[in-house]
Amino acid sequence: MAAEISKLGSWNCRQMNNLPTITFYEGMLQLKGEANPTLISKYFKQHPLNYFISPAYKYAEILKFCSENNIRLEDRASQFFDISPIVHSEELDPFDFQIEAIKAWEKSNRRGLIVLPTGAGKSFLTRLLITSLAIEDTRSSVLIIVPTLVLLYQWHTQLRKAFGIDIGIIGDDIFDLQPVTITTYASARIHMAHFGNRWKLVVYDEVHRKISGGTSSNVAMFCLAPYRLGLTATPSEKNFNLLSELIGPIVYEKSTEEMIEREVLSVFERIPVRLSPTKEEINEFMKLKAPMEKIWHRAKEHHRVKDGAWLVRERMYYPDDVDLAQHTLLRAYRYWQSIPSRFLRLKEILIKHLKDRILIFTESRNAAYEISQRFLIPAVTADIDSDERAFYLKAFAVGKCRAIVTAKALEEGIDLPDANVAIILSGRKRLQMETISYIQRRGRILRKRKGKEALVYEIAWAAPQSSKKESEAL
Repeated sequence: MAAEISKLGSWNCRQMNNLPTITFYEGMLQLKGEANPTLISKYFKQHPLNYFISPAYKYAEILKFCSENNIRLEDRASQFFDISPIVHSEELDPFDFQIEAIKAWEKSNRRGLIVLPTGAGKSFLTRLLITSLAIEDTRSSVLIIVPTLVLLYQWHTQLRKAFGIDIGIIGDDIFDLQPVTITTYASARIHMAHFGNRWKLVVYDEVHRKISGGTSSNVAMFCLAPYRLGLTATPSEKNFNLLSELIGPIVYEKSTEEMIEREVLSVFERIPVRLSPTKEEINEFMKLKAPMEKIWHRAKEHHRVKDGAWLVRERMYYPDDVDLAQHTLLRAYRYWQSIPSRFLRLKEILIKHLKDRILIFTESRNAAYEISQRFLIPAVTADIDSDERAFYLKAFAVGKCRAIVTAKALEEGIDLPDANVAIILSGRKRLQMETISYIQRRGRILRKRKGKEALVYEIAWAAPQSSKKESEAL
């Protein structure tokens, strides 16, 4: 495919006005003029205004088809940034697996997913890839898409330091387009239809959760970049076909265990902690749930519990009772997340690791704030602004703060190599070992550091059985 892209100039013959033209408009390719019927039938659909359209992501495939079948057209779709050769400021000393991954991606026509565990150096691999492409292909402008603003600024700092050039930002009220630009998935969904023809390579960081159909796929569908790289530690089988179509297949994959054997990641020990709530705590929980129990039994007695909409129907008869029941049920589960026995065990672990750097993960922001208040630990959540978040993370990195509590804000991608203890507070009877959330949280403490041995505490307890009516009510 790279060869077909390099032939673009031979087709871009603007002086030959009789050629059919292909343009980019609002995330679509428009084909006008007397085009090859086979090309049209294979890739395009007719628009009511007498031209043909195709999703922008088909751009490279269309060029390849034209090259193989000697079909000429005038390409006005791509408007890639010109970019000078990039020189990395530091000496690049990649691991063997990073070189293997790039070679595998190159063999797959520069499209595909690289699956590596958190801490294995996916961002370094990307810098290595950008540097090599800039030498081989002087028009290989790059857009990197990340899930959070925390990662946006982390990537921006790393790339600006590594390459010594202006790095663009789209997001957080900034709109600065550069040959190398960082944006978030949220901003890319808004703007991709307008600038999806400016970058030749698009890197989709932490792609496992962010492209799953619907409007989320627009970040790849409305982009014509011929080169595409997806980075993830946790590929999802559910979205595999979609990701293969829009970005490419899995071209390289290594597990956490393999990276530990290669001494790329730290060895870690998993320590399950099982809690049994006291009788008083259970009684208080059941007391708070009682109004919902009463409503459900009354609805069942009158044959109004037929499907998941039973509570909506019940509100028609007893609106005040339903409002009270929902309010107390929410209080019940908030209470369960902050029962004394849970925090007593957390306190014991914190005292045991007074000299360690600790990340605490909770199931909700309310629980994170509760821990923050009880133990005077900074809470990093989606509610705080970027300056406050940066202040806490810097304090943690330099040792002024030994622990941070969060819900989900630090699950993905954030670089915290000094963290060596993770405490995961789960609401489940047992933690699912290979869920995306668990793998991401565990990965935050596996980044390699000399002499580091990581510990993962999993605090879980047996909550009273949650009924179907409660989940529907919440």
